[in-house]
Amino acid sequence: MSGDTSKNASTTSACSAPNENPVVNPRPTSLTTNAGGPYVLGADGTVALSDTATLSGGTSAAGGTITFMLFSDSACANQVGGDVATAVDGADGQDYTSPPITVNSGGTYYWVASYGGDVNNVASSTACGDENETPLVIKPHISVSKSPDAQTILIGQTANFTITVTNDGDSTLTDVHVTDALAPGCARTKADIPGLASMAPGAIVTYTCSLANVTASLTNVAIATGKPPVGPDVSASDTAVVTAVAPATHPAIVIVKNPKSQTVTSGGTATFTITVTNTGDVALTDVTVTDALSPNCNKTIGTLAPGQAVSYTCTRPNVTASFNNVAVVTGKAGATTVTAQDTAPVTAKAKPLTPPTVKPKVVSHKKPKATG
Repeated sequence: MSGDTSKNASTTSACSAPNENPVVNPRPTSLTTNAGGPYVLGADGTVALSDTATLSGGTSAAGGTITFMLFSDSACANQVGGDVATAVDGADGQDYTSPPITVNSGGTYYWVASYGGDVNNVASSTACGDENETPLVIKPHISVSKSPDAQTILIGQTANFTITVTNDGDSTLTDVHVTDALAPGCARTKADIPGLASMAPGAIVTYTCSLANVTASLTNVAIATGKPPVGPDVSASDTAVVTAVAPATHPAIVIVKNPKSQTVTSGGTATFTITVTNTGDVALTDVTVTDALSPNCNKTIGTLAPGQAVSYTCTRPNVTASFNNVAVVTGKAGATTVTAQDTAPVTAKAKPLTPPTVKPKVVSHKKPKATG
């Protein structure tokens, strides 16, 4: 009896010792994921993508790993980078985030996550194209052109421009606006141009504008700014050089001395009328008339506006000989001196001769006295 008891006890112990908690039905698990987005390529042209997986339905002590794969096509045939994995510590609704994978181009990407399971938890995975597993990577961009690139105008004139705004990125831009500090008449918002409210990829808006009364040369800068679906605003600028130059001037002056000829009696006075006219297109200063042979005709006129004329009379007294009178006028337009002259010959004639006075001879009309 005792021998049978010992044998039975030994047999029972040997059967149960190797595995006291055998796994009969491992728990099923499920994965739900969310890759977020959209994402914006950074200034260096790259962005790091991550996927977050929620592992549910398993035990709180679940182990193993979740493997994440990223693809660039909807068939999940072209993998980007390599597999990345995250260790699992519980499959009861915990979240696991993948290590990042860096991409360098815009477009839609596709994540697939797979849990490998363990002895107590069944493996599970997501499928290519699952909801929230197709993050969009955008590369928003805007450009602006201000033409002509360079122009030359006269001081005081108007500079005219054509501005073209282009959405040359891959996502819609909203609230697009243009600023132009030196030519505020070129600024535009969606209130001015409805097409700037929302510009789809490839959209172009063109308009003309001007800057009046340009008094100095300037380098004009137009800046276009738009708001992408996510990320910071994008902007671009373009310059347009405006050179303002002084109008070309044609200074000129004319002097006329009348009469063109005259004759005076020797010792008499010659009288002249002198007219000076600014016949150019710019004001003249320091206008002066000199007349070497008729110094009474010298005159300082001063300033003459374009088209202005000044006349005056003068004389040359005690003309004793004929002479060819020359009046000379000079004036200044900045560093330029203009001059003109006119002649007025004067002929002096001798005084008429006065015949001598002859006393008349007295003839007597008395009859002779008779004689005898």
